Amino acid sequence: MDDFSIDPVTPPDSVYTTSLVCVQNGVHLRVMIWRPKKPVTEDPIIFVAGWVSAISGWAPLLKVMAVRRPVYYIETREKRSALVEKRKLKPEDFSIGRMAQDLIAVCRQLGIASPTSTVIGSSLGATTLLEALKGGRLTAGAAFLIAPNSEFKAPWYLQWMLYLPAFLYHGIKYFVLWYIKTFMVDVKNEPEQMMRYNETLHAAHPRRIKLSAVACIRGRYQVWPHLESVQIPVALAYASTDMLHSSTNIHNMVGRLPQATIVACPSNRYMHSAEVTQDIEAFILKAIK
Repeated sequence: MDDFSIDPVTPPDSVYTTSLVCVQNGVHLRVMIWRPKKPVTEDPIIFVAGWVSAISGWAPLLKVMAVRRPVYYIETREKRSALVEKRKLKPEDFSIGRMAQDLIAVCRQLGIASPTSTVIGSSLGATTLLEALKGGRLTAGAAFLIAPNSEFKAPWYLQWMLYLPAFLYHGIKYFVLWYIKTFMVDVKNEPEQMMRYNETLHAAHPRRIKLSAVACIRGRYQVWPHLESVQIPVALAYASTDMLHSSTNIHNMVGRLPQATIVACPSNRYMHSAEVTQDIEAFILKAIK
């Protein structure tokens, strides 16, 4: 079990704390917080990673951001760090809509739902933030979203895995990793991406990963309804080499969001590196005046 008292990022001259926040009766989410001793600004960053993502994959980016401003890293409920009672282990408990409500609750309870806050997310985390921002339900000044999903689909020849009992997960994850490596990731040019997926799937909670997959795929979630109600500035970052996220749909999102810009990145590696901080800070400077 992870020891959350130990700072997993260790940015220089920052104070690390962690908190469990109750978002629903029977569900607590883990939040990791870094506060720089000498911040450039007090305006906070709210960070939500992708589906069962391990924090180690974001450490280079978090380490740089946490030197400038407070960073709140919220782990969504499908991750092992969440405390979830057994009665809350149904597909509907892991839907995008439910997890969006979680983020709204965390930000309100921690007092960071503010026009001075910037929300940053990746993949499923970015999609969940978009859902939370619809209609102004989550208060923020700007959003920088890395490769958000517009929908969740699985090829027909893989959907059989959604019906398997969770205890078989440890066996089929090797097949999933082979499939991703063979068909979805450019392992030669971006080995780091495959390493992240390998680490993520080995660390995932079997039952929760199944429930969240069922909720997203069989629930046929789509981001499009009410997308135009997100009124704050939004930057959507993507890499044309990223085969797991549709660049076409990301461009379509830009067309539907009232204040959206697109950030073309050279690679998936770049989007997870400290280098993307330059794009984030430039966007925040322009968006929050």
